[in-house]
Amino acid sequence: MLDPIKRHPTRSEQLDILTRIVADATSPGDRVLDVGCGTGYAGFLLARRRNDLQYVGVDLSPTSLEAAANYLDGFERAPVLIAADLNDVDSIELPCASFKAIWTVLTFHDLTDPAKQRVLAWMAGHLADDGLLLVHDRIRLTVPRLFPVQQTVWQRLEEVHGEGMRTAASYAEYLDDLDTTNRPATLADYGDWLSGLALDSQIVHLHGNTVLIAATRQPT
Repeated sequence: MLDPIKRHPTRSEQLDILTRIVADATSPGDRVLDVGCGTGYAGFLLARRRNDLQYVGVDLSPTSLEAAANYLDGFERAPVLIAADLNDVDSIELPCASFKAIWTVLTFHDLTDPAKQRVLAWMAGHLADDGLLLVHDRIRLTVPRLFPVQQTVWQRLEEVHGEGMRTAASYAEYLDDLDTTNRPATLADYGDWLSGLALDSQIVHLHGNTVLIAATRQPT
């Protein structure tokens, strides 16, 4: 299965890290949840490392889920795929109450900030006490004077990987491309939101403006 998003040349490296983390943090039979699973690429990669997990994927697109059903046959147990809208996350019916690992990949920037917070709260509510929550997404650029630095990073990524990420000629153009459903959160946003859910979090990988954040429950 080829990576379905070539515009993110660092994505393969970060998904390799994400699936390694999940594989190391889980045991045979553990349940894992992929929020915004798309065609199941993260699950496909995970199954090559740990095919003894119970995979559950949620996505809005029935077409993507149909493709995922074909790509996720590497798991010993049949994956559970659920068509649902994350904007109405509380109506989603999951097959079990808690999961050892829950992650989302390049999905949150498509949600408004209130929706991001609702989905994070829903994910936290289904996280096992010893579970791991992972967020992989773009982060919002907030310092106009440093935008040329980001442009240099994007240019290097295209030179090294042969594929370009989202770019813009100026910070003003970058802002014009954002709206309520294309709004990456800031690192500060994620820190505040996760802390407010009684989760400790840290950045485990950052490349360009794409971040992988890991979170777990705060000790009681």
